[in-house]
Amino acid sequence: WRRPEQLLLSVDWHSRCPGVAQIQVVWCDKENEPPSELADYEKVVIERHEENSLNERFNILTPTPTLGILSIDDDVLRNCEAIDTGFFKWTQSPDRMVGFDGRLHVENSDGSWQYGYMSTTEKANKYSMSLTRYCFLHREYMDIYMNELPRPMLDSIATNFNCEDIAMSFLISSMTDGRPPLLADTWAIKSMIKLYVDDKISGGKDHKQLRDKCVDTFAEILGLKEEGGSRRLKAATF
Repeated sequence: WRRPEQLLLSVDWHSRCPGVAQIQVVWCDKENEPPSELADYEKVVIERHEENSLNERFNILTPTPTLGILSIDDDVLRNCEAIDTGFFKWTQSPDRMVGFDGRLHVENSDGSWQYGYMSTTEKANKYSMSLTRYCFLHREYMDIYMNELPRPMLDSIATNFNCEDIAMSFLISSMTDGRPPLLADTWAIKSMIKLYVDDKISGGKDHKQLRDKCVDTFAEILGLKEEGGSRRLKAATF
């Protein structure tokens, strides 16, 4: 969001990967034009979205040439080999998400659930969800997200500008018997290059509280908290 330098660097970086068929830029800024330099890249398609919402990252306006989608934020880079290994794992289980950023939900004694940061996840050596800042998923899940995700979840994400990653991860788990996403190989996970940004969503003072509420509410809505239920969210070890 209004980070043209990072956007151009990301596009240039990922366009060099032979396995990348197309790069769709989700442009939600109606007040500014996309960087003119994007026209220099044959693989780039600019999607102009009417609404500035995190839900729009999953709203496909231009048909994609592939079933496998690499969903990424503009401030995260990985080398082509790391992308390929994640993609190959996805092709073996296309109904699952293959992520690079595992996170764990925390179950409290009162029955509520919370969001576990990376420190919590690493200490437990378990994960039950994945961020969508870098992940592979089937194109159909993006359509399901936009057309079938319960309205309270979509509205919450649009209002709070947060939690679209939790929603997508939980949605896919709810459709695959509560199983958590798969993760890319450890070396590929650790290959991340994080670009510097001045302002970020995770820097807000209410960020953790919002994500705690999202984990608890979204899991309830999607049936992932049901004791003994077939869709109860499971955790996996790294």
